[in-house]
Amino acid sequence: MKFVIKSISKNSGRLGQLRIKESQELATPLLMQTTKGGSIPYLTADAFEMVSNEQQLLQLTLSTMDQMAESLAQWTRPLSDYVGLPGHNTVLMIRDPCETTPAGGNDRDVMPLFTRRGKESLTATQYMEMVAKFAPDLYQGLCDADTNPESTKKRVQKSVDRTERFMNECYALHGKEQRLANSTLLAPIVGGYNTFARTQSIKHAKEQPAGSYGGYILEGFHTNGLAATTLPAAQLLPIVEHCLQQLEDDKPRLMPGAFTPLLTLELISRGVDVFDTSYAYCAAANYKALTFSYTKDAVQHAAFLDLTDDEIKEQFTPLLSGCTCLACSKHTRAYIHHLYKTNELLGPILLMIHNLHHYMGFFAAIRSSIAADQLPELIEHVRLQNAGSEIDYRIEANAKVISKAAMGKGFIAAAV
Repeated sequence: MKFVIKSISKNSGRLGQLRIKESQELATPLLMQTTKGGSIPYLTADAFEMVSNEQQLLQLTLSTMDQMAESLAQWTRPLSDYVGLPGHNTVLMIRDPCETTPAGGNDRDVMPLFTRRGKESLTATQYMEMVAKFAPDLYQGLCDADTNPESTKKRVQKSVDRTERFMNECYALHGKEQRLANSTLLAPIVGGYNTFARTQSIKHAKEQPAGSYGGYILEGFHTNGLAATTLPAAQLLPIVEHCLQQLEDDKPRLMPGAFTPLLTLELISRGVDVFDTSYAYCAAANYKALTFSYTKDAVQHAAFLDLTDDEIKEQFTPLLSGCTCLACSKHTRAYIHHLYKTNELLGPILLMIHNLHHYMGFFAAIRSSIAADQLPELIEHVRLQNAGSEIDYRIEANAKVISKAAMGKGFIAAAV
């Protein structure tokens, strides 16, 4: 893997090119496609091609794919071929950023993995053996990320110490696993909201021999799921900035989680390079269509449209005026509200199509703004809409629970 900075600005963050495979370059700031069980939630591969046919970085999670390890041990082709999304790059993460990770279950020498079958415990050696079976293009090192804004100083220090022990084994085993010869290790940076602990974690990574890892992943700020949408920027940003000032410029920085669009922009302005689509998923799963504006048009927008609102049942207009996605081109707000009322899976399918389309357009606008050194203007525009008032981008859980069994299974035929 090779990462090259194309431009950098004090006010607008940085543009880069991430080359994971030969002749395949991904522009940063980059949006990873979050998956569940190897599938983009609610969508088949054919349906996703209606959203985008560009090269993607697939975010695969061990917590939803661990049961595939034994089969993958016999697989000799790329991991993306196995999950039915050939040609794309893959990064293997430990936790699902879309769902809250349960707290606890930590021990000195094992890391709890919360799967669909329940909790399992992995040593660093077992973890690396499992990763080798997947043979992803990128993967994160094993870490204790069970911290959040409420974690005590003692708990934070334990997370750093355990992560160091895990990573000592990961670094040693990475070069010995033949199936990982073409995989790049991402060094986890943990330490909660404690600057001293974060510095300690960074120091441990930078002490490793050159070539031990190819990038960083910042973990331990939240417990995933909707918790990431409620993080206070005033508390998070100083810690992230403290970390980024100590990291090399020539290594990409990943930060998984369903951060709000506004917080994402603030993180990008400080130098974070790679995010995921879990915010778009969390909105779709709770029947919300993203409608915030990322262009300086005259139309005022809210952060999202709540399709559970009964006032929408007679609105025969697209989810977002001017949107060219499949959902907006062929269906109306009233129809998708009807799908919510009847608990039809087609509802979140259409919302996922729209939300991914909208969020990928948002990231294209971010890259254009950085290139023009106008990211502060975009941040202010995203912050203040609706006649100059500040938008609340937090997502509240919908009381009407969508069937877990249907999530991520790729049913789309009725939408096409």
